[in-house]
Amino acid sequence: MEYVKKQIAENFWCIEQNGVRSFLFIGTDDAVLVDTCFGGDLKAVVESITDLPVTLITTHGDRDHIGSDEQFETHFMHPAEFEIYQRKNQKKPNAYPLWEGDVFRVGEYALEVVLIPGHTPGGIALLDREHKFILCGDSVQAHTIYMHGDSRNMQALYYSLEKLQAMRDMGIFDTIYASHGQLEVPADILEEHLTLAQQLLDCTAEAIGDAPDHFPKTVKTYGYGRVKMYFEMK
Repeated sequence: MEYVKKQIAENFWCIEQNGVRSFLFIGTDDAVLVDTCFGGDLKAVVESITDLPVTLITTHGDRDHIGSDEQFETHFMHPAEFEIYQRKNQKKPNAYPLWEGDVFRVGEYALEVVLIPGHTPGGIALLDREHKFILCGDSVQAHTIYMHGDSRNMQALYYSLEKLQAMRDMGIFDTIYASHGQLEVPADILEEHLTLAQQLLDCTAEAIGDAPDHFPKTVKTYGYGRVKMYFEMK
């Protein structure tokens, strides 16, 4: 699967592969890579942009975000994600722990860890307060979110969305960079995420279509505004 690189801003890139994105931040002495897509020679793509040493941060352990992890020596991930990572991918994460409030400084960017469980137990976002943007992994996007399976928890996701909405209401960020679908997403999409999550928790949401064929027939597609989720109503 081919990689496509795109510069978002000065010293800030995304690298896309088959519908998923990694993000690369370049500093003076080092660089930070967020997620590694499905796999392949991502290191060569990164080295075509920068020759600085790279620190890898994993937002969550789904297979389309960890495919080339072994190519990067220094790796960080939230410990609540370790078990899911190993079970889903049949490989042990060679990662150091990161925690809520940790800050990774790279050039003009300061990426602050925000814990947002729900899509997975140890999912994180990375917030840059100065530039007022946030990377949310798969938890927030104008695209269909996978909320079916044993690592998903809708109630936890709802509270994480409330947490992000409170930060947005305080003016802490106004732009979301998504791992799937539309790259740059307005922060007001959080209101639609919260509404849909609440409807699913209340069992009042109505399915708008089936899920992909590889899902059980009981999993349906639910939507509100710009947001869709694959979910199994109990």
